[in-house]
Amino acid sequence: MAYTAGTGFRFWKSLSGNMAAPTPLPFRIANSTTLRVGDVVRVNTAGFLVTNGATAPAAGILVGFADEQGVNPFSLGYGSRTGSTLTGDDTLATSATNQTRGDYIVGMVIIDPVGDILWLNDASADLALTNLFQFYDLDSTSRQIDAATNGDANGVFQLILWDPRGTSFEPNNPAAADASFGAFRLNENQFSAGIDTGTAKNAA
Repeated sequence: MAYTAGTGFRFWKSLSGNMAAPTPLPFRIANSTTLRVGDVVRVNTAGFLVTNGATAPAAGILVGFADEQGVNPFSLGYGSRTGSTLTGDDTLATSATNQTRGDYIVGMVIIDPVGDILWLNDASADLALTNLFQFYDLDSTSRQIDAATNGDANGVFQLILWDPRGTSFEPNNPAAADASFGAFRLNENQFSAGIDTGTAKNAA
């Protein structure tokens, strides 16, 4: 699959040592919503999938799409039976009736209640060793770490490794060093992990 842009979250590995991505779960997407593979997403109070926003607790990472029969709408020759609009290989906009129509689109989401998975992301600006274990929120697109939001208290994601694909971490097949790249774990999610119990996990 060709990605439309370099932003977005990509599965890398798990802190527990599992190298395979977990099975994604299907969530029906809200009306007139545009999502891209790699987006951070959440389920709203109506029960539909939307982009996460900069600071909301997240459900997980969008890794694909399917219709109500489990068929990928990006499949060759699929057509437009669900009323959705496709862009490139990874971006989909739902119809204005996706919440109620018989033929609808779901987003396939990897959830991670315990924050075990490391996700690669190219942040909005360079990071540094001093940022390790700091917390970050997202930009307005829900596709990129906002490097200016780093803090020691809390945030949607936490930086675990700085430039994990660079020469210091992959000596046998190093990628070029990239100071804006990091491996992040989901810290604030809709399943309570990482935030106090008095904080609302769902929002409209």
